[in-house]
Amino acid sequence: MKKVRFIIKRIAQVIPMLFIVSVLAFTLSNLSAGDAAAITLRGDGVEVTKENLEAVRSEFGLDKSLPEQYLNWLKKVVKFDFGTSFQTKKPVINEIARRFPTTLKLAITATFFSLLLAIPIALISARYQNRLPDHIFRLLCTALATMPDYWVGLMLMFVFAVLLKIFPVISGSEMKNIFLPAITLSLAPMATYVRLLRNNLVEIKGFEYMKAARAKGLSETMALIKHGLKNAMVPCLTMLGTNFGILVSGSFAIETIFSWNGIGKFAVESIKLKDFPVIQCYIMVVAFTYIMLNLALDIIYVFIDPKIQLD
Repeated sequence: MKKVRFIIKRIAQVIPMLFIVSVLAFTLSNLSAGDAAAITLRGDGVEVTKENLEAVRSEFGLDKSLPEQYLNWLKKVVKFDFGTSFQTKKPVINEIARRFPTTLKLAITATFFSLLLAIPIALISARYQNRLPDHIFRLLCTALATMPDYWVGLMLMFVFAVLLKIFPVISGSEMKNIFLPAITLSLAPMATYVRLLRNNLVEIKGFEYMKAARAKGLSETMALIKHGLKNAMVPCLTMLGTNFGILVSGSFAIETIFSWNGIGKFAVESIKLKDFPVIQCYIMVVAFTYIMLNLALDIIYVFIDPKIQLD
C-alpha cells in the first residue's frame, strides 16, 4: 500500500508543476525584447505600418493585456491547442509533433552509444584500478566531459565528412546519417557514466558477495560482470534519466551544425523570430518530458531499490 500511495502522490504532483511551468513559459517568452508583430510582418515581407501592426496583433491576440492573453492561451493549452505558428502559419502542436520523433531518435541513439562505450570502459577501469588502463580512461573521460559538444561536432564533421568523406556534411533527419550527431552527443554523457560506474564498481569489489563469487572460482572480471555491474548500474539511473531529458529537449547546437531537423533547431529559429506559440509549446513539451521521466524513475526506484524510505 505504501508503494501505491507514493505513486499516486507523485502523479498528483504533476498538475501543479505543469501549471507553474505554463506561467513561466508564457511570462518569459513575452518579456523578451522586440515586437513580435513587427518581426512577423518583416518575415512575411510585408511593410511595417501602424495598420498592419494592429491587424497582426488583433489576429494573434497580442492586443490584449498579458493576464488576458495567458488565460486565453491556457484554455486552449488544456485542449492541446497551442495556437498557430507565426512563421509557418500552421498549428504549433503539429509542427512540434512532426519534429519531435526526429529529436527522439537522436536522443535514443546517443544514449545507446553512451552506454555501449561506458559499460566496457568502466569495467576495464575498475578491473585495473590505479593501473595504466585506469589512468588512461580517467584522463580521457575528464577531457571528453569538458569539451564543448559543438566543438567536438565540428571536429568530427571535418575529419569524417570533409577529409574522409565517410558521412555527409548535412545529416538532415535520415537514420543512415545519424551516426555523427549521435556520437557527438554521446561522448560527454559517456564520460560521466564511466566515472560513476567505475567508482561504484570499485566500491562493490570489496563487498562480501563479490569475495564469495571470487572464492567460488570466478575471475575478478567475470565477478564484476555477473554480480557487480547490475548493482553498480542502479545509482546511474537518475543520471541516465536526466541526460536523456536533456537530449530529448533538443541540442540546438548539434542539430544546427548537422542540420538535424529536430525541435531544438526549430526552437532556436522561433526564438529569433519571437514566435511565441512555438516557444511556449516547446517549453511545455520539454518540461512535460522531464517531469514524466522523473516520475518514471521514481516509480522504478520504488520496485528495484528496497533501501528507499517511502515515508
